[in-house]
Amino acid sequence: MAKEDYVPKRDGDKVPWAGTLKTKIALHGATVGLAPLDITAMQGDCDSVVNEINTFTTAKATFEQAGATKTTNVNAAVKKIRARAQSIKKHAAYTHAIGEALGIIGDEQTVDLATAQPVLQLRKDPAGWRIDFNLKNFFEGVNIYKKKAADAGFAKLAFDTHNPYIDTAPVDNGTRYYAFYVYGDTEVGLQSAEAVISL
Repeated sequence: MAKEDYVPKRDGDKVPWAGTLKTKIALHGATVGLAPLDITAMQGDCDSVVNEINTFTTAKATFEQAGATKTTNVNAAVKKIRARAQSIKKHAAYTHAIGEALGIIGDEQTVDLATAQPVLQLRKDPAGWRIDFNLKNFFEGVNIYKKKAADAGFAKLAFDTHNPYIDTAPVDNGTRYYAFYVYGDTEVGLQSAEAVISL
């Protein structure tokens, strides 16, 4: 029977694996014929595994926090702009031409909010599982929900405004995702079909 690869698939598991290897190779390396320089080189490679993963994890957390801050601040500013635009449109001197010039008149509605339904696509990513979706140049984002095989029900995983979303948390065979479009800070339309992880 074939054995599984001894190198863990998940980055989160590679860190302790590399740390253990670095410690133990110092104890057993000479016994199995490694020269001191080879032992040092192998320990350096272990450090590279840990450092690169930790650097990526920190950068990803910083990016996600910046994205969340951006979304909060932009939404707050847009809300104020909408309120002032409404006031402008009620003014006696307001005309359609002024609205066009200011860019506060929307295009004709081409998306049916009641029946809009995201389409999710899953694929493995070095950092976890990649969830692709399309905002149709219209929706503000998607709310993504997740259920692992052993979970009692779905729980909200994230609100994402840019494709794709990368789920870096643990998954198992049969983990499921679905999503709803978000428009005006509200879920609209129909639930997507479930996307299922098959390991």
